[in-house]
Amino acid sequence: MSWGIENEKKRKDILDLMDIGVRKTMANPNYVNEVPKSTTGCWMDQIYGLMRCDICDLNDQCPVRQENEWQEYLKENNIVIEKKS
Repeated sequence: MSWGIENEKKRKDILDLMDIGVRKTMANPNYVNEVPKSTTGCWMDQIYGLMRCDICDLNDQCPVRQENEWQEYLKENNIVIEKKS
């Protein structure tokens, strides 16, 4: 996330995210070990309770982004996937 330091808004957003993390771990030092798995697959949603793809440093491996790109590809190419019953 070092690239965010140069952009003032992203810098503020990252600092806010860090503040959320500090508050959660101060309230419960075992928070990271006890947090339930996210239903979206997003680590940021799991740890912080919000999704901020614009400041995520794992965006290349994000399951949410990959699924959105896949759905866009299917739509753009008029591909319909039928599930067998």
